[in-house]
Amino acid sequence: MCDCLTICPCWVGQPPDDGRCTGAFGWAIDEGSIGTLDTAGRCVVSVSYHEGHRDAGGQEVFVFVDDGASPEQFDALVRVFTGGAGGPLGELAPLMGRLRTASRAPIELTSIGNNLSVTVGRVIRGDAAMLVGPDGKTTELRHGRLSAVLGDRAEVGRSSTFRIDLGPQLAVEVRGRAAMRGAFSYEFRGT
Repeated sequence: MCDCLTICPCWVGQPPDDGRCTGAFGWAIDEGSIGTLDTAGRCVVSVSYHEGHRDAGGQEVFVFVDDGASPEQFDALVRVFTGGAGGPLGELAPLMGRLRTASRAPIELTSIGNNLSVTVGRVIRGDAAMLVGPDGKTTELRHGRLSAVLGDRAEVGRSSTFRIDLGPQLAVEVRGRAAMRGAFSYEFRGT
């Protein structure tokens, strides 16, 4: 979810609405590992803020890993989801201007029917519904700029609520803005 209008311009390689974007990306890991470290069942939420086109870099990033993660899982997940481990998410590294914080938090990511929600402690709350076309199917975006990083089929939605309150560092509260959802599969065996 982000504070841009539907469809999020970053998904299609355009600069954000109003010249800036605040967004939250959530990953619920059903199965997976980083090296020999099992990461199944973990959740990660990345909040980013940037002005201008996202490819210009300079994002302010806040990463949250669910509070059930072991210290080893926490370190590995932060490294991967900030692009530091290379591979499919390696694209995130040059976009990052500054990792403001990496912390643990209770995270709830749910996706039921056409609805999705994200909650990170008391600092992030978002609810959205996917848009449905005249044929009754969920509206999809394929071949977008972010498809390789965030899934090759994104479902397009609109938030009913989207709030981030990270104190004076970053705060936003909007309704009726962009929401996207999709499945992902990453594989990287190193260089």
